[in-house]
Amino acid sequence: MLSYKVPARRFKFWVSIFGAYISRYRIWILLFFVFVSVATLGFKIFWQRISQTNVLSIGYVGTYKLENIPTNVLALATDSLVKVDKSGKPQSAMASHWTTADDGKKYIVFLKDNLKWHDDTQVDAKDISLAVSGVSITALNNKAIEFDLKTPLVSFLQTLDKPVFKTNSFYGTGQFRIVHISKVEDIVKEVKLTPKNKNLPRVEIKFYPTQSQALEALKIGEVKVATVSEASDLQSWPNLEVERTLDETEALTIFYNNDDPLLSSKELRQALNYAINRQEFDGVLAQSPIYPSSWAFNRTVKGYDYNSGKAKELVSKSQIENPTITLTVGPALEEIADRIKNDWEAISVKVVIKKEKTVPSEFQALLAINELPRDPDQYALWHSTQSTTNITKYKNVRVDKLLEDARITKEEDKRKDLYFEFQKVLTEDAPVAFLYYPYKYRVVYKNVKPLLSKLPE
Repeated sequence: MLSYKVPARRFKFWVSIFGAYISRYRIWILLFFVFVSVATLGFKIFWQRISQTNVLSIGYVGTYKLENIPTNVLALATDSLVKVDKSGKPQSAMASHWTTADDGKKYIVFLKDNLKWHDDTQVDAKDISLAVSGVSITALNNKAIEFDLKTPLVSFLQTLDKPVFKTNSFYGTGQFRIVHISKVEDIVKEVKLTPKNKNLPRVEIKFYPTQSQALEALKIGEVKVATVSEASDLQSWPNLEVERTLDETEALTIFYNNDDPLLSSKELRQALNYAINRQEFDGVLAQSPIYPSSWAFNRTVKGYDYNSGKAKELVSKSQIENPTITLTVGPALEEIADRIKNDWEAISVKVVIKKEKTVPSEFQALLAINELPRDPDQYALWHSTQSTTNITKYKNVRVDKLLEDARITKEEDKRKDLYFEFQKVLTEDAPVAFLYYPYKYRVVYKNVKPLLSKLPE
């Protein structure tokens, strides 16, 4: 029994000594733990700041899945087979050249020599993963890819301006390699890239569903570079540089439901167009669904300069008494909708504004951002047979024929003539109101400009 009591007594002795020690020096012990905690936290913050000195965080507005992230966003990580220049014409990228056959239903694209993926393996046509709707894709050998279309399409090459990665990987051909992708369900939130050249910064690309969220991220320094549609409250920030640019690839547009009992009237649609004072908008006035620097843009189409007298005359000519229009509007466009409402009500057209988070399947008039394709092919949006994408329900036999001929005509001059006539007929019919091409504002923290200048163009 004695052998058990001795250890027990020793244990109690040391417990009492330890308790007395804690009691006597409890303040110093507490201060020690506080010091260690503060020092650990401070070191963590210091290390984070040090490790972030060579990181460039870039914000983009938009909601994307992996398969539809725009080419320009991933341009650091990889190339496309074909790139489209500002005028809308295809240029070589990963592809060195291409040929067509079978009256424009077959395209064969040939790869450049000595292309390498990020894992240092040679780019092989069989390793390229591409998905193009309605097109059969076959790798003929390690250098050639064949695309078989169901119907001829002169503008097909423009659809190949999309990011290309090695099958089942994110190995690309650019100067930066994707090392991490953060997603919430299927929606991409962040893409982290590391450079092949150690002199280049690491890049973090962050996506924000709305302009307001991107602006907030800029204000708190979560991103150091972003392009937004409005930055007036950031102009005076001394640590920021704001540059205004024109975005011709977008046009603020009012889509009219041409099947609507009121808006089926061409006179009323034209009246609504004349009634809008577009000079007040933050951008350059739009005339056409084809952007101004395109080789197919027609500068002589019918314009709708602000003319309230002409608008009232056309309302009277339409013989529609006391018209009421419901204008559906998406997020961030409410202020513009209010201006349009005031202009329309000035010509005795009552307006009800309806807010929607997404594009509705049914509407009377819809104010939205129209993303203009690089190629002038407008078949999907305006041809009468395209019930899903022709959201205005516009029908014009002449326009149908022009669009059909233009997408299979190989000679650029003849194709240009067809699109010139298409724009002339469409703007006369006024199935929509083309408002303006918006200014965009590129906001950059001045202290990251040296890092930004290192990125490839």
